[in-house]
Amino acid sequence: MSTDNPVSRRNFIKTTAWAGLYATRHSTVSANGTAVDKRLDNNYQVVDLTDLDGELPLEVVRTRQILRQTEDWEHSTWKNPKWPAGGGDTVGYPSVVRNTHGPRPDQKYYLFYAHHDPRSGIGVAVSSSITGPYSKRVRVPGRSDNQVVPSFHADSRNPDDPSHNSSPWVVWDPKSRLWLMYFHFFNHAHTATTNYQPTALATTPDLASHKWTIFTGKNQTTVPSWVPVLPTTRKSWANSASSYNTVHRLPDGRWLAFIRGTSNDDRPTRLGFATSRDGRRFRNFPQNPILHAGDGGGGRQGVYRPGFIGYLGKPTSGRPRYLVAWQESHPFDGDPRLIFGYTSDFVTIKRDRRGHVPWKGSDGSISAWREGELLYLFSGKSVHEVRLPIRSKT
Repeated sequence: MSTDNPVSRRNFIKTTAWAGLYATRHSTVSANGTAVDKRLDNNYQVVDLTDLDGELPLEVVRTRQILRQTEDWEHSTWKNPKWPAGGGDTVGYPSVVRNTHGPRPDQKYYLFYAHHDPRSGIGVAVSSSITGPYSKRVRVPGRSDNQVVPSFHADSRNPDDPSHNSSPWVVWDPKSRLWLMYFHFFNHAHTATTNYQPTALATTPDLASHKWTIFTGKNQTTVPSWVPVLPTTRKSWANSASSYNTVHRLPDGRWLAFIRGTSNDDRPTRLGFATSRDGRRFRNFPQNPILHAGDGGGGRQGVYRPGFIGYLGKPTSGRPRYLVAWQESHPFDGDPRLIFGYTSDFVTIKRDRRGHVPWKGSDGSISAWREGELLYLFSGKSVHEVRLPIRSKT
């Protein structure tokens, strides 16, 4: 679980080993001693940008819609009994991985998604191509639909029951040989002041099985009794909800959580970070929140959302450099736009001087996937394609 116990900056850097110990390199050496190009595994949710020649473009070259509301469970049950005739389409929150690990690596792309209305579960769609089409016709054990983490219903007779699971985020863990899915859920045991929407964890060794096991614990204070691996805190920036979070396995083998905190004081959401050795127990940065409307960086004054993480390599200074992407909106939550920042420690983040991207964002985080010179950014119902300026191999 997360903790707010403070640690010194010096001990923090020591324990997270930012300055070395890179177990996963972007290149290896073949048997004959020549260098072999090998980018970071996209399934770690860190985009390899070490060969970027110049700045990451703000513009996209193409946008495709890859999600739309088609299934019965994808509609809200909250005061919406006339489905499919009424109600809005809030399907989105995509997270993409490729099944290259585990007992049945079929090499296909698995897109996990949800909506954010009552009774939402988490569904999966599968494709042989990163851009789709993604098929929802999968066989989930014990179900007639494509929900792999169905919603928990506190009161199945109440159409106003706010139960839901949403914002899935999937990462491969090479140490445990498991796929990890982080998702938030509505906690029916919450009080008026805390913990109504924490982040839980489900795992599977076999992505193709569509069978996930949710991390549970004894004497839990949540309903259902799922362990909040990224719970709320006593601090005001995240004392109401910890949701829409992303988790990344960094090149040094450490885990980084990009946290969106919701406060009881009705202020817009604020962003922070946490680290972990195993992806299950996280320690919040004592400096949190890091990115928010009042951080002094001149950002927008509305809602902030995690985006994605990119690895830029190690310059002559020897410290790794990362690209941090997040969304900012106008008050209260209008026109969300992605913006990039640069950091070596995830504490001091310098905003991109060019400002926000010209294309409109969406609710939830952004799942990034790279293939060759194209970067695919999954956001809401769409995937945006960015053409990367990369150095030619010599």
